[in-house]
Amino acid sequence: MALLHVDELYRGETAEIVAINSDCNDTKRLRTMGLREGKLVDLLHFDPFGSRKVVLGLDDTRLAFPIMLAAHIVVRPIRSYFETLRERANYDQLTGVLNRNTGHTIAKMEVEKYAENDIPLAILMADIDHFKQVNDTYGHSAGDEVLKKFAQVAGSALRRCDLLCRWGGEEFLIMLRGTLHDEAIQIADRIRRRVESIVFPPYEDCGLLTVSIGASSLPPGKKLEELVKEADSALYRAKREGRNRIVTLQRDRNISGISARP
Repeated sequence: MALLHVDELYRGETAEIVAINSDCNDTKRLRTMGLREGKLVDLLHFDPFGSRKVVLGLDDTRLAFPIMLAAHIVVRPIRSYFETLRERANYDQLTGVLNRNTGHTIAKMEVEKYAENDIPLAILMADIDHFKQVNDTYGHSAGDEVLKKFAQVAGSALRRCDLLCRWGGEEFLIMLRGTLHDEAIQIADRIRRRVESIVFPPYEDCGLLTVSIGASSLPPGKKLEELVKEADSALYRAKREGRNRIVTLQRDRNISGISARP
C-alpha cells in the first residue's frame, strides 16, 4: 500500500505513522504530542483553505496543528476487513478495474451531473479484436492473461480523472470526464496505438493483438444509456470496417473512422 502524508488521507481514514521527517525543526514538538512511528491516527478534519489546520485522533485525544507541520508526517493507510471486502465487491477480480455494476452506477451519476452543468464528457467502448480466437487456440487461462494485460495497457493511456470498467467479456467501458469529442478521439487512438505496439501473452511468437473502439460524446440532455448505445453502435461499425480502428457517430454527420494505420 502506498505511503502518504497525513494531509492526503480521507476524512475518517485510519493510518499508521511510518515516519516523521527528521529535517523538520518541529519534530520534537510532534513527538511530544505523542506522534511517533507505529502509532495509529484517524484524520478527523482537514481544512486546506480556511483555518489550514489538520485535526488527528490519537489515543482518544484530538490533536490540531498547521498543514505545513502535518506534511512532515508520513503514514500508511489501514483498512478494516469489511472495507476491504466492500472494495473487492466494486472491482473485477480478474483485471482489477471497476466491474460493470459499479462502473454503471458511477458513470450514470457523472453523466447526469455533467449534462446538468453543460460540461463535456465522452464514453468509449473498447473491444479486443479476435479475442475468441485466443481462447480457442491457447485456452481460457491465456485469454485471462490477455484481459489483464489489456486493462493495464488501456489504463496507462488514461488520466487520473478517467474511469475504466470491464463491461463484459472482452469489452471495456471508458468514461472521459471534461473531455470534448475530438479530445476523446485522441485518447482512444492513444489506447489503440499502445495496444497495437506491444506483444500480449501468449503471442510472443505469433503476432500482436489490436482493439476496436466506438466513441460517443455528451450533448445536452443525453443519458448514459444513449451514450453507451451510440458508442456500441460505433464499435460494431469499427468491427465491420476491419477492426483496429476508432469509429464515432457524429450528430448530423456520417460515420467517420480513424484507420488502423494512420
